Parts: sequence; structure tokens; C-alpha cells
Amino acid sequence: MAAEDLLLQAPGERILFADDWRKELSRVLPLLPDGTLAVFTGRRSLDAGGVWAEFAATAAAAGRKVVRFSEIEAEPCTDTVERMVEFLASVSPAAVIAIGGGSVMDAAKAALLLCESGMPLGELFGVNRYSTAHPEAKPLRVLCIPTTSGTGSEATPYSNIVDRKLGVKKLISESLIVPETAIVSPRLAAAMPKALTLATGCDALAHSIEGFLNTGADANEPRANAWAMESIRLICEALPAAVADGSNLGARGAMARAATLGGMVIRFKSTGLPHLCSFSWFGRLAHGIAVAMLLPASWNYYLGNPAVAARTMELAPVFPGRTPQEVIASFRAFLDRLGVPKALRECPGITPELLASTAASAGENRMKLELAPRPVPVAESRGILSALLKQTYEGTLQSW
Repeated sequence: MAAEDLLLQAPGERILFADDWRKELSRVLPLLPDGTLAVFTGRRSLDAGGVWAEFAATAAAAGRKVVRFSEIEAEPCTDTVERMVEFLASVSPAAVIAIGGGSVMDAAKAALLLCESGMPLGELFGVNRYSTAHPEAKPLRVLCIPTTSGTGSEATPYSNIVDRKLGVKKLISESLIVPETAIVSPRLAAAMPKALTLATGCDALAHSIEGFLNTGADANEPRANAWAMESIRLICEALPAAVADGSNLGARGAMARAATLGGMVIRFKSTGLPHLCSFSWFGRLAHGIAVAMLLPASWNYYLGNPAVAARTMELAPVFPGRTPQEVIASFRAFLDRLGVPKALRECPGITPELLASTAASAGENRMKLELAPRPVPVAESRGILSALLKQTYEGTLQSW
């Protein structure tokens, strides 16, 4: 895949697709302000695969001093973000780079926003809390180098952080944290094991389908539906091949592009009920697997919106079906071929008690309920989500 720029809506935001990520990095580093570079990574994978050594060598060749924070866990929590802020304060970096999966990129975006804004972390959860209070602000933004193909965090204004006291993930949605530059390379994702390839690929697919179905947000970005369709097409073609053979760089390249496109989609068209329901399942079931499993029942509920039923039929070339219900069944059949469990009861850690708690707490996330392709009234959310979760637990669907 030849290197190319894919410009997003705001001027200056670039996503650089490149086979040779080190060559692209060597072009970007001299463009960053003079001074120390703060780099955030996960704990082990970059070292084991030799990626960190390659990054350090590229930075040294460019004459850049690098200081690394490598204590970001798979599901970063508020305490980790606070430690990252202390690290940034001690380094006073000229630029910040995140190399890793969605967890690393999300945590880096949250920590830099916290450091730049001076606001308490708790006040940043929600939608554009900082930019609304400071419309003139132009904070430093993270340069992202994703090593997985799923979250699309390199193109989104989102940061999901675990609040362990409450036992849930909380969301920062802030327009000022969309990365200014991202370098996306299939070679970095080639080290992903099979299970991670499947989970991250399912996450990207859920992003694009959920965004595509969100007809109420069509006006937010005229190109978003085309991005979604291209992402869905790429994933359906490439994910089985990437899961079967992780060294298949053609499949990896398609998945890298698809994941970034999915991130671009959800930047403008929100995800809905599958993402809402999975927020409290961290540590129990891989996020991508969870949202993919939750999608059929949620999608079936969305069909109560005639616009969603019509939009569903636009996916028939990818998921064959003569009716919306048959399209959903084809999507589920695709998951079956990939080995995604059909019923939540097959997944250790997902219990009826957890599902009851999930449904009961849904009213605390009004944004996801209200922005769903078929909005869920807050007063009815517990009952509706209980039904959706029961169906997914049992691996069945019912008409609404």
C-alpha cells in the first residue's frame, strides 16, 4: 500500500498510510517542535516485537530526545491517566506520541488534555467539556501510531477510561483531542495474535455498521456513509484472511485502512446500544467481541425506525438478504464463520447478574440512548435493554 494522505474535515489533520512506518516517521519527526518527545506505550508488546527498538533508532537518527512512559495497561484507568499527567509535567515535552492499540492512544489523549487544560479529570468526561469552556484553546495534540486495527482512535475525538471505583468505562468526547497526525502501517499490526486480530476487527466492523445505520446523524458529515461502506466491504473481505494468516500484509493493509475509516465514521456518527452495554464489561470479554455479539439484537430493535430498515437494505450486497431481518442474519453468519460466539452464556464472566446491572445503569448514559439509530426513552431503557441483553445471552432474536 503506497503512502498517502487522507485529510479529515479540519485543516491540518493528517492520516498517513504507509508500508514503511519508519520512513514516514523520519519525515514527520523534523516537523515537530524542537525539544523532548514524550512517548506513551503499553507494557510489553513493543519491546517483544522489536518495534520500540526501531522507533528509538529512528528518533535517534533524527536527533530527537525521547522519554518513554510504558505503564499503560490493557484497560487504562483514571489512576494511570493521573500518573501519565505527572510524567508529562516532569518532562515538559515539545510533542507527545502514542504507539500502541486503542488503550494507549485513548490514555495518551486523555492525559495530554488533562495536562493542557488544567481541569480535573472528572470534569472532562462528557462532550466537549474543555472546548465549550475555552473555545479559543488550541492545545497540543497527540501523534498516534496504531499497532492494532480496530478502535480507530487515531482518527477520533474519544477517550475511554476505566473508573474502577464505579466499575465502568467513562467517555471523554472532545473535538480538541483528534490527533493532528497519525501514521498507520499494516506492518505494525502484523504482530497481533489471532484472538486480538479477531476482536479488533470486530470492533472496527461494529463502528462502521453502527455509524452507517445512524441515519439521524447523516447530515454531520456527507462522506461518512461512503467511509462506512468502504470499511465494511474491506473488513468482510480481509478479516477472515487476517485471522487465518497474520503475516498476510494485503489483508493487514485492508484492515488498517478499514479500522481508520471506522474511526472517521464514528467521529461524526455515534455508536449506539452495543457500545453502551459493553462499557461495564471490561476485563470479562474483549470489547470488539462484545459489541459484535450485541449488534444483531440491537440492530433488530433499530428496525422499528423505518429509515434504519431502508438503510439496512443498502448492506444487502455485503450481507445478502431480501429483508432487513435476513441482512442481519447474514451479518451473524459472518460472525459465525469467524468463530465469534453466538450467545453470551458461552462467555465466561458474562452472567445474568451482570446483564441486569448493565440494563439498570443504562439511564446514566443518556447520550448513547438518545443518539441510537432508534432512540431509547430513558424511562424505558431498563426494560428495552434487558430484553436485548437476554436475547444476546441466549443467542436468539425477537421482533419489536
